[in-house]
Amino acid sequence: MDNIILNQKGQVAIEYIVFIAIFLLFFQTAIKPSIDFAENILNDTYAIVETHNNIEYLSQTIEGFSNSLSYGTRTMFFYLPNNSKIIDCNNNGVIHFINYQIQISDTQPNPTTPDCNTTTDICTYSKQIFIGEKNIYCQPLGPGYSGPIILNKSQTGDISVSIE
Repeated sequence: MDNIILNQKGQVAIEYIVFIAIFLLFFQTAIKPSIDFAENILNDTYAIVETHNNIEYLSQTIEGFSNSLSYGTRTMFFYLPNNSKIIDCNNNGVIHFINYQIQISDTQPNPTTPDCNTTTDICTYSKQIFIGEKNIYCQPLGPGYSGPIILNKSQTGDISVSIE
């Protein structure tokens, strides 16, 4: 009688181990890809929002410096996430832009916005700056830059943005 009870307890333990193995296999195949997808989306969203906020801060600083009567140099701290970079600044008469890119993860489905290239996973954005008929020149910056940048305003009102 005791052997039957012990055999049943052993069978229950083996069934319990098999059940846990099936659960872990289910977790690996069904839930883990969803967690990875969510993590990629969160990282991309963070990079887009953080880059946008810092470019906005940079453009406001440039506009303020441009509208001031003085010329010279200002230094500010600037941060870009590891997958973001400033490409250049574009002067088109009185319309000026800071052009920047963000490398997003290769997550399916890809974003369907016109700003993002689905084959390279690179999103390109522009931030318009209002500084009148002056020019702005930007040194390419990034990816992942964190440190001081220098805004230099000449006597003519032109502004250059660099790290040196």
